[in-house]
Amino acid sequence: MVTLNRWLTAQEYEQSFWTKLANKIETGAIHQLDWYQWKASELAKRLAKHLTAGQKEHGRVLEIGSGPIGIINFLEYAHRYSIDPLEPFYKASATLSELRKPGTNYLGGTGENLPFPESFFSLVIIDNVIDHTYSPTKVLQEMNRVLENNGLLYLAVNIRTAWGAMMHKVLASLHIDKGHPHTFTNRVIRDLLSANQFKISKEEIDDYYDVNKQHLRSENVRERIKGYTGISEFAYRAFCHKYP
Repeated sequence: MVTLNRWLTAQEYEQSFWTKLANKIETGAIHQLDWYQWKASELAKRLAKHLTAGQKEHGRVLEIGSGPIGIINFLEYAHRYSIDPLEPFYKASATLSELRKPGTNYLGGTGENLPFPESFFSLVIIDNVIDHTYSPTKVLQEMNRVLENNGLLYLAVNIRTAWGAMMHKVLASLHIDKGHPHTFTNRVIRDLLSANQFKISKEEIDDYYDVNKQHLRSENVRERIKGYTGISEFAYRAFCHKYP
């Protein structure tokens, strides 16, 4: 069980990351996060195979932990909502908030306590966030609550092998990896989804060995350490439907 102080440490780390990124944007050191639009475009293609007629045109979509902009900013849905515990910070940063397109309702809050009624959304997105939360189980319970029957959940998270997960838990508990209080294997995330009444329609899992080879060959010392210690993370993506 992650303590509240451990979760707050992760939030402080996240805010520090975005503060540094905003400073780089202001000085012209990097482009203005165009990859958000690319991710949204790729996700939209995948979602088209799983959504029923009318869900896109008339439904509501929520992104949990969107950061200052989010995938939600570039999706063409009639009603778009975002929730993030750092929203007051993002809103106060002109550099970050001015990158938002109109039409998305950005709210402050956590996935563990969503301020929406039951069956409010046809689609919920949680991308690279569940391992940052205070209680993944509570977040999944809340997502189930606010999704309509047969509503779609898109969940993406970086996972590890059983060995990598065990090693990462030690690093996380020692605050060496401050931003990720939790770690998952594919088995753990599948069991978590099933226990909270989500049926996986499709999974996409990157190849651990390909990622590990990239880390071993990297010029970045931190990535090489990941490769040699076996804690390389690799992407897991699931398209799930809420049990009727």
